[in-house]
Amino acid sequence: MQVKVVIGTIAFMLTMIILGYAALREPERLGHFTAAREGRSVETGAKLYFDNCATCHGVEAKAQECYDSAGNSITCQGLPLNNYFLVCGDTPARLEQTRFEGTKQQFIERTVAAGRSGTAMIAWSERYGGPMRDDQVKNVAAFVLNFANEEFCAQEPISFDWPESVDDFLILETDDFVAAPGDPENGAALYASYACNSCHGTIDEPGSNQIGPWLGDIEEVGATRVEGQTAHQYVYTSILNPNAFIAPDCAQGPCVSPSAMRSDYAFAFSANSPQDMADILAYLLGE
Repeated sequence: MQVKVVIGTIAFMLTMIILGYAALREPERLGHFTAAREGRSVETGAKLYFDNCATCHGVEAKAQECYDSAGNSITCQGLPLNNYFLVCGDTPARLEQTRFEGTKQQFIERTVAAGRSGTAMIAWSERYGGPMRDDQVKNVAAFVLNFANEEFCAQEPISFDWPESVDDFLILETDDFVAAPGDPENGAALYASYACNSCHGTIDEPGSNQIGPWLGDIEEVGATRVEGQTAHQYVYTSILNPNAFIAPDCAQGPCVSPSAMRSDYAFAFSANSPQDMADILAYLLGE
């Protein structure tokens, strides 16, 4: 009888030790399982992105290089997704711009699922007539959010100290930047490379705009938009702060509020050169 008790006690203790060890290992096991599942989701989302989204949002989701199904280079119509202002921080700037109340994951999933009215972004979810299942929408969102790694988000973009007045900017002289006369020829190239034409069209082709207002007549129209503002000031302010004034008419009807225009050009110009602003203004409005 005593032998049975001893054996039972030992067996019980061994069982408890095994269960205890398993319990201690469970968080690690679940962590590996979760990481593997997230990795598969990102990998699946990357393929879905390449097959469905890269035409508009570009290689590596930077909206800089876009190609059609035949491999021909085309203008990117979408916003950059591999972007600090979309994926970094608890409430990225893109969410604040669109006045979205929720998480960045919810924002991306809802935008992929339902699209965005007044823009080229269509609804992709089956629930709204698109081709993707809910799990595929989540996979695409996981792929986009995967850009928010620690190294990427640690490098917060630095913006040039833009003067409030365009006149002050055009004559600005600092230790780091001296404004030169605007170069309209380079401005035309920048207008394309920054994908302005994908929304606003070609300035010598009325009706070529696909999303935003046509800018071929902005020199005349811009001077009438905001009382007391010249066309130069209006365009300058609109580039730096697209929500400062919502134009009345876009390609598909009234322009949406908040603006569909990307809100990080102040940083994009800063990263390249503030002179880009002067050159684009010269292209659109003359020197």
